[in-house]
Amino acid sequence: MDSWLALVGFSFISAVTPGPNNVLLWASGAAFGLRRTVPHVLGTGIGIGSIAVIVAAASGAILALAPGLSTAMKIAGSAYLVVLAIQVLRIDGLIRAGRAHPFGIVAAAGFQLLNPKAWVFALGAMTTFRSPLLPPVASGLLVALTMAVVVVPASTVWAVAGGAIERLVTKPLARRVVGATLAGLLIGAVALVWI
Repeated sequence: MDSWLALVGFSFISAVTPGPNNVLLWASGAAFGLRRTVPHVLGTGIGIGSIAVIVAAASGAILALAPGLSTAMKIAGSAYLVVLAIQVLRIDGLIRAGRAHPFGIVAAAGFQLLNPKAWVFALGAMTTFRSPLLPPVASGLLVALTMAVVVVPASTVWAVAGGAIERLVTKPLARRVVGATLAGLLIGAVALVWI
């Protein structure tokens, strides 16, 4: 039980700390409100849980055997984050645009495949919190399910914060500053991937 509670704590702290998901959830909450951002929140949980299942199944052997895959994931993830930063800037300071729309469940879940923080989170949880008292498959699934469930409230915190910012920042210049700040945070996340 203590190990599971530690996993819950680890998962919440890992999920609520700044990173690519949270910047995008903040931007989505600001641009579209919490209700329209809920699919993004759920997709993030599903994506993290799916990555954890992949990590549990592969037990890190794939990355150990193909170290170039880790670099390729970093490059692809970094490029995607730069594209997202540009899109955040193009939303015209988080003003709802006719063509702009929040991530859906599938897009948010798919984003996790390119999110280096998600992979590190899953690897850390699987290597630290799998229970030796359970069969390996059951233990891996328990860790993955716990991660997926805990990510949802952590992600909601960021979406709600974005919605609060949207209500407080009503002038176009202030909205553009917030949008530029979010884009800058995404670029900062790219830098952290390479440190």
